[in-house]
Amino acid sequence: MSYVHLFSPSAIGGVEMRNRVVLPSMTTRLATPSGEVTPKLVSYYQERARGGCGLVIVEMASPQRRGRHRGRELGIDSDEYIPGLRSLVAAIHEQGARAGIQLGHGGARALPTELGGRPLASTAGPVPVFETARFVNFPELFDADSLEQLVVDHVDAARRAEDAGFDMIELHGAHGYLLAQLISADENQVLPDAAARYDFLASLVRRIVEAVGIPLSYRLSGQDYYSAGQTVDDSLAFLPYLEDAGVSAVSVTGGHYKSADPEIMIPPMPYEDGVFLDAARAVKARTRLPVIAVGRVNAPAVAEDALARGWADFVAVGRGQIADPHWARKTQQHQQVRECLACNHCVRTMRSGQQLACAVNPTVTTTDRPAARTVAERRLVFGAGPAGLTYALESARAGHEVYIIARDRTWKAAAAPTFNGYRPDRQRMHRYFDGLWREAVEAGVHIAPEGEREPPPEWRTNVDVVADARGANYVGNLGPLVRTLIRVLSRVPLPKRLMKSDRLHHILLYDLRNPRRTEPTRIPGARTIKIGDAAQPGELAAAVRDAYTQAWKENSDD
Repeated sequence: MSYVHLFSPSAIGGVEMRNRVVLPSMTTRLATPSGEVTPKLVSYYQERARGGCGLVIVEMASPQRRGRHRGRELGIDSDEYIPGLRSLVAAIHEQGARAGIQLGHGGARALPTELGGRPLASTAGPVPVFETARFVNFPELFDADSLEQLVVDHVDAARRAEDAGFDMIELHGAHGYLLAQLISADENQVLPDAAARYDFLASLVRRIVEAVGIPLSYRLSGQDYYSAGQTVDDSLAFLPYLEDAGVSAVSVTGGHYKSADPEIMIPPMPYEDGVFLDAARAVKARTRLPVIAVGRVNAPAVAEDALARGWADFVAVGRGQIADPHWARKTQQHQQVRECLACNHCVRTMRSGQQLACAVNPTVTTTDRPAARTVAERRLVFGAGPAGLTYALESARAGHEVYIIARDRTWKAAAAPTFNGYRPDRQRMHRYFDGLWREAVEAGVHIAPEGEREPPPEWRTNVDVVADARGANYVGNLGPLVRTLIRVLSRVPLPKRLMKSDRLHHILLYDLRNPRRTEPTRIPGARTIKIGDAAQPGELAAAVRDAYTQAWKENSDD
């Protein structure tokens, strides 16, 4: 497929971009507890810029301390953050991408532990907040003075962004954060009607635009997906206010913490690709501003089609660039891209307080690998699931010769009735597995012909490592029964409550499975290691991470 639209140059507010691929703002928790830029945070963004995207929008930073939504959130509410932000911008620019930063205020959903007091908001509460623990906020309401201070602090934060060298700014006006609260009839108790709400937000935007010389984008909710929330019609009514205030682009997302399914904000497996494209299309039909589409546009064909149809001018590929930081470059060069499963492992780890992680990319926060030793090994791998393929792929990258014995060429988890608490997207899971297989072959991994269970004669001696990646065993003699049960359940749509059940999750992953007890084969002089589920039954992310670690640890000084 030719991606002529995706990789054509374009501009926002006079800022030229090399293509239409945007890395949207996503929390990483890679800043310091006080919000300073760290080397790991710089490495994360620099690698996505090196990967070829046109615009990198750095994660949400609050203009006010009382607006911080998460721990280790990037800071911009003081001049002390400017030097670190400058280093971040320089690293992004060095790789040929433009740099933006998102200004976002948690409002009623700011995390109490980060504020040292009550949040400041437009609704009095109670407002449930969930991050590392559950809280119920009862915010202090804005008055006229605090509303004016809010505008002043946004302007000051925008000036800091410009001083740090950012090419543009994005305001987060969606997902139930403060600007979304201020526009909402449901969550605004300080402004009397829609006209007052729209006028206030337009004034905030206008004062930022007048204060800085870089373009401003506004992240707008196409739809909140709950009865009292924002609708597409509401967003279209607000659009002229944004245009008149001087915004240079609109990013159209969807969902809210109060949505019937709040996970739609970062739509997981059960949702279709391009879930918010209808809203982006509606906005695009009513404005001449550039429109950024987001929400499951990780498939290159979906992204190209949205641009070709004129539904958007840019596409924000978020989790796709977490799974593969070189998504843009590889897509343009028709190379194999590591598939994002939309399993939201990244979201869950981040919300649990950990640094950003990915189920299919064990090096999500860095691409640095240990330096390989000069002496290459011969490594024989039994099992070609994601763990076995990852171990083989990374071993080949480390300079070793690798041979895989694959019992079959399928990933059994793709046939399971549930995956990470969701109805599996089997097509996407197969694409990930097939892509990983191709990556291993392209890296030079030798794979036994289908059906062979034993290595060829030349791999029965002079082998350094035998890696058992055959997966876990079912307890006792329950294997045939469990496999039959899984096949039956996979054909029946399970209730969402059951798919989300921690108990069912634990039973299927842990209670019914044991580590491998027997070795796959004995080869004189070879050391045997167990990889992933063969060593410890668990989730995909743990197995892939273990495979990566074991592939490289023999080549490091650790």
